[in-house]
Amino acid sequence: MSVPEECAKKLREISPAYEARAREEYIPIIRPESLKLLLDAAKRTKCYRILEIGTAIGFSTAWLATETGAIVDTVEKDEKRLERARAFWQEIGIENRINAYLGDADELVPMLAKENTYDFVFIDAAKSRYSDYLDAVYPSLAKSGIVFADNVYYLGLVKGDVYPPHKHRTIVTNMRAFLKKISDKEKFDTTIYDTEDGTAVCVKL
Repeated sequence: MSVPEECAKKLREISPAYEARAREEYIPIIRPESLKLLLDAAKRTKCYRILEIGTAIGFSTAWLATETGAIVDTVEKDEKRLERARAFWQEIGIENRINAYLGDADELVPMLAKENTYDFVFIDAAKSRYSDYLDAVYPSLAKSGIVFADNVYYLGLVKGDVYPPHKHRTIVTNMRAFLKKISDKEKFDTTIYDTEDGTAVCVKL
């Protein structure tokens, strides 16, 4: 089901100011080059239902819902950010395309994965938990479905096998475990782009 053109037009109109304000407030939203990759990947497969892990203020959520016409289930633990996201979606007119869940992704993602089949999963939440999120969503990911993961190089520390600084050690170790899982050629056809902080696009085989 496609989103009305007036909604897409509204998003294009208000998106630049919304994005600029988010960056001024240091709210982590997807960067322009990664957003382009995200939308290209999402439109490459027929999406009926999308899972987004990490809503923030709903910027990427809005683009995914508008560009694909899919239903988007999105998870966020910060109540104030989710309130801003809902207001943003309502202004665009796409709130009926989005199911927003407030709470811990560690609890919500397994629950949603048991209840739904997803054609596309966008992971952009706690970097140390990517591997666990992947394990939770893999059984519910449709064949040829895509897992799109942002910031997989995490400050450039994940590349190679350099021993990470102590304060980043858990994130780097766990992210390397995630990259190893998505490199399994029996499960995924994975491409990792050096765009910005590293972006992984994984097609389920």
